[in-house]
Amino acid sequence: MIRVIKERDFQPQHLLIRIAECALDDAEKKIPGWVNQQFIAITFSALAIEAMTNSFGKKLIPRWNDFETSSPIAKLRIICAELKIEPDWAREPWETILWLVKFRNKIAHAQPESVVFDKEFPIDQYPKTFYDAPPSKLEIQATIENARKAVKNTNEIRWAFLSKLQPRQHPGLFGDGFSGRTANSLKK
Repeated sequence: MIRVIKERDFQPQHLLIRIAECALDDAEKKIPGWVNQQFIAITFSALAIEAMTNSFGKKLIPRWNDFETSSPIAKLRIICAELKIEPDWAREPWETILWLVKFRNKIAHAQPESVVFDKEFPIDQYPKTFYDAPPSKLEIQATIENARKAVKNTNEIRWAFLSKLQPRQHPGLFGDGFSGRTANSLKK
């Protein structure tokens, strides 16, 4: 028998941004279902923002749990203050982060919508649109351009935070990994 012990400081931000990056890659390659992959890249970038705030917050802010129910933007502001970063919410990457949080809220609190398509165009173009459902306001936002912006700007915020830290201080914030050890196990 062998005893295996593994330890990991799981930081969900790494998983979520990896999912967003993979979805963006699939969308750019236009693999089957690529339109959904754009949506996934944006959604998981938004989720990564909140996970990132919680990861950095737990490491840097005493009693971080007091802020657990705060909005992602409030959490970002707290971490920025701690790291002495001045976000300019009218410029990138911060502007996209505001949009991502709103997008996340629209996903989390999705509402039905009556969608009407009323457009005139040449009759020879009609067959091209016959099977296309009219997109909702939410679906209209899930473009490849927005997916690229979401992933890029989420990573930029992460690197802005990381640039203020030493890797040895908080290795789990810089990357995912685990350590392990083995030992002979004698069972009687």
